[in-house]
Amino acid sequence: MPFTFSKVNAVIRAVRLSRQRDAEAARMAALEESNSLLQTQARELEHQTNEARELAHELALTNEELRAVISEAKKAWAVADAANRSKAEFLAVMSHELRTPLNSIGGYVDLLEMELRGPLTDAQKSDLGRIKRSQEHLLGIINDILNFTRLEATELKFDIIDVPLRALIGDLDAVVSSLARAKSLKYRCDYPASSVYAHTDPDKLRQIMINLLSNAVKFTPEGGRVRVSCGVKDRLISIRVEDNGPGIPADKQEAVFEPFVQLNRGLTRTTDGTGLGLAISRGLARGMGGDVLLKSDVGRGSVFTLRVPVGKPRKAAG
Repeated sequence: MPFTFSKVNAVIRAVRLSRQRDAEAARMAALEESNSLLQTQARELEHQTNEARELAHELALTNEELRAVISEAKKAWAVADAANRSKAEFLAVMSHELRTPLNSIGGYVDLLEMELRGPLTDAQKSDLGRIKRSQEHLLGIINDILNFTRLEATELKFDIIDVPLRALIGDLDAVVSSLARAKSLKYRCDYPASSVYAHTDPDKLRQIMINLLSNAVKFTPEGGRVRVSCGVKDRLISIRVEDNGPGIPADKQEAVFEPFVQLNRGLTRTTDGTGLGLAISRGLARGMGGDVLLKSDVGRGSVFTLRVPVGKPRKAAG
C-alpha cells in the first residue's frame, strides 16, 4: 500500500485521541480518589464533632457538679468556722470565770501562810503548800487554754521590738536552774554575744522558752542534761534547747505540735499538762515571723529549735 500523508495524519490523530482518553481516565480516577478521601474526612470530622459535643455536655455537667460541691464546701466551712468561734468564745469565757476563783484561792492561801489568822502547825503548812501547788497547776492549764483560743481566733497581739537576746535568756537562767537542780539535771547555757538582738515580742519569746525548757526538764530522767545554745545564720537566730531524754519517734514528731497531744497518755503516765505547750509555742513563733522545729532520736534525746528574725542593735545614746 502506498504511503500517504493522510494516513500519517490519521495515525497521529488516533494516538492523540488515545492519550486524551488515558489522561481523562487518570483525571477521573484522581477525582474519584479525592472525593472518596474527602468523604472519609467528612465522616471523621462529623464523628469528632459529635464527640466534642458529648465532651462539652459532660464538661458542663462536671462544672455544674463542681459548683455544687464548692457551694456545699463553703457552707460547711461557714458552719465549721461558726462552731470554731463559738468554741473559742466558750473556752475564753470559761477560762476567765475559772481564773477568778483560782486567784482568790491563791490569795487566801497566801494570807493563811502569813499566819494573819493565827499560827499554823507544820501539817497545816504542808497542806497549804499542796493547795498552792494545785492552784498554780490549774491556773497554768487555764492560761494555756486561754492563750490557745486567742491564737486560734487570731486575737493575740504582738509587740515586736528589737531586744538583746543575751539578757532575755539570762532572765530564764534562775528559773531553769532551780528546776534542773530539783531533778539532779546538768543545765548548761551557752549565751549569745551581747551584740545579738532579736526582732521579736520579748514576752512571747520568754513564754516559748519557758515551755521548751520546762518540757526538756520534765521529760529528761534524773541525772540527765539540758543545754541551751544560740546561733545566727541567714538573718535568723536559732535558739536550741537540747536534752538527752527518751526522744520522740520520727512518725510522731509533727504530732507533738498538735493541740491536746501527749505521746505518753495512759494509766501509767507520769507527766501533767494539757498538751498545748508546743502548739502554743509554735503558734507564737510563727506569729512573730519565726518557727519551732524538732529533731529527735529515740533513746538519744531531742533538740527543739526556736527561730526568730535577727534584730538591729540599739545605737548608744550620746
